[in-house]
Amino acid sequence: MSQYGPTPTPRPRPPGSPGPDPGPDHRNARIAIISLIVTSMLTVIGIVVSVVVADKDDPSDDGRGGGPTARPFQDDTATPSPDDTTPEPENTTPSPSPTPEVTTPAPAPDGTEDGEDGEDDGLTTAQRELRDSLNPAQWRRESCEPDTVPGAEASLRCTVTTQDPTYGALTTKASISVYGSKSEAQKVFRDYTAGLPDGNCDQQQNVRGVWSENGSDTPAGDAACYLNTTFQYVITCTYYDRPALFAVTGPDFPALNRWWHGLDPIFTD
Repeated sequence: MSQYGPTPTPRPRPPGSPGPDPGPDHRNARIAIISLIVTSMLTVIGIVVSVVVADKDDPSDDGRGGGPTARPFQDDTATPSPDDTTPEPENTTPSPSPTPEVTTPAPAPDGTEDGEDGEDDGLTTAQRELRDSLNPAQWRRESCEPDTVPGAEASLRCTVTTQDPTYGALTTKASISVYGSKSEAQKVFRDYTAGLPDGNCDQQQNVRGVWSENGSDTPAGDAACYLNTTFQYVITCTYYDRPALFAVTGPDFPALNRWWHGLDPIFTD
């Protein structure tokens, strides 16, 4: 047979023998390593995402640095409500009292002036002088009030207390007036007592006579007692030495006469 003859058809080889089996231990170790790597990567990614999200949504960061605040979110351009504002400190300094308005008192009518104590007693200068001339032992000067008597320069009505031997203290209101002259006072007296007969008031009413002070025999002035139009008994008298007219009224003439007899000198000057 020659070297150049036809190429013989090769016969198929039998399949190769399989490679060596790595074994179950090697496969489990590789799977565990791969799982550990994947788990670690997922954990790192989760941490990064959580930090980014938390840093973005943290409401305690007001954008100006610093620590967290408890202030709720509000529009800085809006007027804060009372609950969102810090109350102003309470003003403990007392407010000054308003300064009283200073006014110059207008002159009182008919010459009325303030008394020596600075209080207005409602009396004119003439009335005050008359009050100060009265006997303070029986005339309560602080009780004196202006009385209106036509033609008089000054007239007062005051509380007067006298003493009776039987009945003790007797108190009533009496009037005293002063005029410009003694003749004026006498004219007023005659007008009041016109038509009354002469008599003694200790014995009867509606008469006119004279009177004296302290049991003196010298008359101090004219006197009269009568029932007036209002059904009040009146005892009135004048002075011969001063322009004064006295009068007292009451519903019970005996009691009024007892009071009259206990009257001390009216004037102290």
